Amino acid sequence: MRPTWGASLARRRIAIPAKPVLEHYTDGDVIIRQGEIGDRMYVVQSGRVRIFREERGVETVLSDVVAGETFGELALFDRRPRSASARTMGATELRIISRDDLSRMDCDPLLRSLLTTLSRRLRTIDDAFERLMVREAPEREQLAALWESKSWLD
Repeated sequence: MRPTWGASLARRRIAIPAKPVLEHYTDGDVIIRQGEIGDRMYVVQSGRVRIFREERGVETVLSDVVAGETFGELALFDRRPRSASARTMGATELRIISRDDLSRMDCDPLLRSLLTTLSRRLRTIDDAFERLMVREAPEREQLAALWESKSWLD
């Protein structure tokens, strides 16, 4: 009987760097900045990282990433600017995986293709979100000014 695709993947060895690269950060350190070009992703070993976007001086929190979770992974699949920034929330230890590390990993070609496709689709959603934020920002400012003026009560 032929093994299932999932069982086949489970038996594959993934070659990762023998000595993991770890970086230590303190509270409030900015790890990546929106708009920068990246060539690495991060795995949170301990601590917490806040992912946020900044538009017109307004910070929007997208998520908090904790031990065992990753961020910055889109940088491994495209060479486009980062769509968000990341800042530590307390003492944090991160494992670094570079684009070169990823290319050396033994990975099923179908799985690599799937990851690349999903990354491209996520980037498309990110781009749409950014356009929406920029387009709606003036309307939000007008509504805020109207609310503050209380002229809508007259």
